[in-house]
Amino acid sequence: MGTTSYVFFGLLLIPLIVFLIWMIKQDKKKNYLGLFFLLFGIVIALYTIIKLDKNFMENNGQVAPKSSSFK
Repeated sequence: MGTTSYVFFGLLLIPLIVFLIWMIKQDKKKNYLGLFFLLFGIVIALYTIIKLDKNFMENNGQVAPKSSSFK
């Protein structure tokens, strides 16, 4: 993953963690099953995004598209 990907994840991950902590404190019934599924989905999404980004960066060495040769 590139540096911009880490910055992007950092900017989104910090508010997500704060939101989850706030959500846990608001739950009066202490039903953690919903939070478990939410966290499980987040882990699956992060794994998928990191794996796809890694495969893309390995297979495509160039970041910018090639210029067209139309005349």
